[in-house]
Amino acid sequence: MQESSARLALTTSSSRILRRTMRTNCRTLKNLSYDDGAFDVVIVHAGLHHCYSPHRGLLEMYRVARKCAVAFEARESLLMRAAVRLNLTETYEHSAILPDGTGGVANTRTPNFIYRWTEREVTKTIASCDPARVPQISFFYDLRIPIPRFTQAGNRIMRAIGLMLEPLSRFFARIAPKQCNEFAFAVSKNGPLHPWIKPPIVVIAGDRRHALTETFGRGGCANHSTHDASRQNRIMTSSLF
Repeated sequence: MQESSARLALTTSSSRILRRTMRTNCRTLKNLSYDDGAFDVVIVHAGLHHCYSPHRGLLEMYRVARKCAVAFEARESLLMRAAVRLNLTETYEHSAILPDGTGGVANTRTPNFIYRWTEREVTKTIASCDPARVPQISFFYDLRIPIPRFTQAGNRIMRAIGLMLEPLSRFFARIAPKQCNEFAFAVSKNGPLHPWIKPPIVVIAGDRRHALTETFGRGGCANHSTHDASRQNRIMTSSLF
């Protein structure tokens, strides 16, 4: 498990290229209709906490990803718990509801609970889903001061404080990353197998290479999974479910 205070961002030009070249398909994250490993990379931005079950959403991302699943989400910390107690941030995301009545949990008019993750929760979720491999997860931290929310609420004092503190947010993220209110985590599917798991067996079938992984449960029963190594590179992105 690796940690970093580096920032992840898409440039404006990169975003334009993605919008031009990528197809848009609407799916329900809790039960994606795509096959296992259908995409090389799966990305979600501030979307998991809009699900009825954020953990199930993350596992579906992991399932359809072939190489990596990336999520940008709110993070739980001592500082965030204090902010919630002082009513400086929301517990239920009322501000996400749009004029047309969407934007809440599962894109309904009901404000979603803001599920804030920790590194340990992410690791345990992935380890439960893929017990054959050692979780390989990188974390990236950032501090975002909700100035637009203060402006929308008409709180001039908090908006002024936020504007003064915003230039220091990057410095704070470097010296105290574990107290940041947002983070991104990249979950690789190429982690090493645990020592008690047999290594994959490569099978050549025609012009396709398949990796056959064999694991044994407590009862000695083997579980087999195959992976088609001839897939083309594909990326799935999402912002709200």
